[in-house]
Parts: sequence; C-alpha cells; structure tokens
Amino acid sequence: MMSFTPLLTNPLSPTFYYVGIKSVFVDGVKLPVNSSVWRFDGNGNGGTVVDSGTTLSFFAMPAYREMLTAFKGRVKLPLVSDPALGFDLCVNVSGGVSPGLPRMSFGLVGGSVFSPPSSNYFIDVADGVKCLALQPVSATSSFSVIGNLMQQGFLLEFDRDKSRLGFTRHGCAVK
Repeated sequence: MMSFTPLLTNPLSPTFYYVGIKSVFVDGVKLPVNSSVWRFDGNGNGGTVVDSGTTLSFFAMPAYREMLTAFKGRVKLPLVSDPALGFDLCVNVSGGVSPGLPRMSFGLVGGSVFSPPSSNYFIDVADGVKCLALQPVSATSSFSVIGNLMQQGFLLEFDRDKSRLGFTRHGCAVK
C-alpha cells in the first residue's frame, strides 16, 4: 500500500521535490528537533528535498546533531575512529553476528511515516566497518536532502498533478 505526503512548493527552487518532515525518531524515540529546522523560510532557505541524484543524506545541523547523539547512544557495537572514512559514526561489524543497528524513521506532513531499513543509512565503507551515511549541513541557506541511499528498496511516485509523493516497499526487493 502506498503512503503519501504532500509535495511542497518552494518559490526559490520550484523544480525540487520538497517534503515536510514533522519529526524524526531513532528506535522509536522522538528526537528534540525544533520544527522550524524542517521548514523553508520566506527567502526559500531550508526545507527538505527528496533527491535521487544525491547519494548521501544531508540534514540541517540542529537535526543532524540530535540524530548523531541518538545513534551514538544506542549503538552497541565497538566504535571505529578513523577520520579518513569521512563519517562521524562508524562501527566494527566484523564479529559475525547481526549488527542490530538502531532504526530511524521520519514523521511526515499528512501523517505518513518513512521508515527506511538501517542498511539504507549504515553503509559498508571497509571490510567489517559500517558508517552512518548522514552528513551535516551548516549553512542556513541550505536545505536538507534525503538522498538515494535512503530511498533504496522503495518505490517512489512523484505525483505532480496531485502535488504529492507516494512511497512503498511493496513491489520492491525488500532487504
């Protein structure tokens, strides 16, 4: 069954597919992110874009900081500290057991929930090492981006006529 959220129009960037995030959860716990982080302002700055042409997902610094803190507090695997990897949170998964990584979900405008599997945001970067594939956006004029790794395994329907984005995992190769 397809879930829907409205596509929002940003006068500054009318060709982008903006969606409204209301809340973000890690392992079912709502993170304390001010709702203003997810909206664009009167100048068209901010907001959240769904973009298949961007690999990683990028989030405004206040939201990113909360996400990173939540993940760090819930990961039960040994941390890997290697700045060369380019990520703020990496874990050693070489123990051979299922890693059991924290789950993230987004409450969207319209009441739908986007819940990608952890494999969409904890990616393999080296043998036995997975990293949280999220990056911060610090400029206030920038927008958050849900990139194509986060979208994997979902069927997305960009319905411009009805100004909505539909998404489902049914009919896709579910991991």
